[in-house]
Amino acid sequence: MENTYLYRTKTPKSVQDFIESLKENASKFDYYVRYVFDKRQEYEQRGISVDDHFNAYQIMLCSFNYKGLQKNIERLAVLLLPKQVVAYGRNGVTNILYLPFSEEFIREVLPEDEQFAVNQSKACQRIIKLIEASK
Repeated sequence: MENTYLYRTKTPKSVQDFIESLKENASKFDYYVRYVFDKRQEYEQRGISVDDHFNAYQIMLCSFNYKGLQKNIERLAVLLLPKQVVAYGRNGVTNILYLPFSEEFIREVLPEDEQFAVNQSKACQRIIKLIEASK
């Protein structure tokens, strides 16, 4: 099986500026930013203390293509995870992480759903292009 890799990149923009840029550019790639989770806030709300410099966000993208779910609800498991982008600040730079799924990986997860594997892997590549356009 082809390895799924962690896409890593950086931008001189602040984390907040990157998130705003992602929101502005998302529609050009058939996405929108559905949620932005402030990880510091989430930890602190649960009584977990974090370092003063902790500045991490989980960004959930969405394309709202429900037509495909009608064909196979199991697609939901593959649709949610690869639409998460993580951005965090360190040493004055914003680091961006994204875990795209390859066509081969999706085929192994849902072997009876060949076209979905092709389409979803292309969707993951669009997210990488969105990130690049937003840096």
